Amino acid sequence: MHGEKTHILGICCDCEALDETFDKIFKCEPVPDSTIDKLLSVLGDRLRVPTFFGAGAVKVRPDIFTPIFIVPSCLYLATLHPVMTMAVFAFMPCFIVTFHSLWRRAQRDAPTLFFYSWGLTSVIASYVVFQCFVVAFREVLLWEILMVVTMMLTMFYFLYLTRRNPDLQRIALKPRQGHKRTQSNMPHAKTMKANSSSTSITIAEVTDADSNVKWVDSRSGAGKAEGPPRSGFCKICDAYITVRDHHCVWINTCIGASNHRYFLLAMLMFIITGSYACHLTFTTICTPTMYFDWFLLPNDCRWLYADFLTSICFVTALYSAIGVSCMCVAFVYQFALISQNVTSHELARARGLGMVSFGGLVAQENPNNHGLIRNWLDFWLSTSGRSGVDAYKEAL
Repeated sequence: MHGEKTHILGICCDCEALDETFDKIFKCEPVPDSTIDKLLSVLGDRLRVPTFFGAGAVKVRPDIFTPIFIVPSCLYLATLHPVMTMAVFAFMPCFIVTFHSLWRRAQRDAPTLFFYSWGLTSVIASYVVFQCFVVAFREVLLWEILMVVTMMLTMFYFLYLTRRNPDLQRIALKPRQGHKRTQSNMPHAKTMKANSSSTSITIAEVTDADSNVKWVDSRSGAGKAEGPPRSGFCKICDAYITVRDHHCVWINTCIGASNHRYFLLAMLMFIITGSYACHLTFTTICTPTMYFDWFLLPNDCRWLYADFLTSICFVTALYSAIGVSCMCVAFVYQFALISQNVTSHELARARGLGMVSFGGLVAQENPNNHGLIRNWLDFWLSTSGRSGVDAYKEAL
C-alpha cells in the first residue's frame, strides 16, 4: 500500500520488528536474535486489556495469559481427529519449552508464572470438562461426583498450605572475631518480602577456611553468607529455604522443611483425583465390562470421535492421564528422597561429587540417613521438619 510492505498481522501490531520477522520467515532466512528480542519486547508492551474504570488499558503478562488461551484451544483441536490428538499432544511440550526459552531470552532472570498458569489452567479445564460433559452422559452416580469434588477441594487445600508456608529465612551477617566492622566493609542484610513463616537468623561471614560443612550440605554460596545447615538459596525466591528440596515451577514456590509434607500430600491427592476422574470418564464414554462383580474397566471404545461431546471427554481424560503419569514419576522420586532423608538439592550436589549409586538415586555416606522407618517418622512427626535450624541457633 503506497509502496510500503503490509500483511494481515499489521491489524494487530504495526511495528518494524514484526515486518522484519515475517519477511525473514517467508524468505526462509534465519531471524536475527536482535529482531526476536525487539519483537518480544513490543508484544509484551502492547498486549493489553481495556478497562472500564478510566485507568486505560492494563498490561497483561504473556506468561500468564498464554496458557489460558493455549490449553483450551489445544484440547478443542485435539477433538477433531486421532491424528490431531497425537499432533497436539506432541506440540504442547514443544511449545512449553519454546515459550520458556523465549521468555528467558526476553526477561533474562525474571521469574515467570507460565508453568503455574499452565498447570492451574489444565486442572481447571479438566474439572470443567468432567462436570459439564462427562456428567452429562448421566452415567456417573451422585456419590461419585461428590467424591471427585471432595478430592479436588482437598488437593487445592494442600496446595494452599504448600504455597502459604515455604519457610523463607531472613539472613543477616555477623562479623568474624577480630574483624573490625566499618561503614565501607559492612555487608548488607539479605532483604526479603515479609512472610508469616519467615525467620530471622544471624550468621557469620564465611570463607573456605571457615566452612565446616561435612558430606554434601545443600547450602549454596549465594552472596557472602552461609545459611543454616541443610538450607539452600533460591534465586527465584531470592531467599534461603530451610532444608530446601527444590523450587517447584508448577506451583511457583520453594519446597522446604515447613511445606514438604503438604507438597507430598498435594501430589498424592492429584494422583488419586486424576486417576479416579479418568476412570469415571473412560468407563462412561466407552462400553465398560464388569470384573469380579464390582470393578468396571472400559472395553469398547470405537466411537470416541463420533461427536464433540465424546471426543472432548476422551481427549481431556487422556491429557489428564498423561499428567497423572508424570506426577507418579515425580512422586516415586520424592519417595526415594524421603526414604534416605536427602533433598533433591543435596542429591544433585552429591552427583557432582560422584557420591551416588543406583543410577544416581541413592546418596552414599549420608549422615542424615537414619534408616527407612526413622526417616519417614522424622518427615511426618518432626516439628522442625528435618531441619537443623534450632541446633544452629543454639550453636550461635
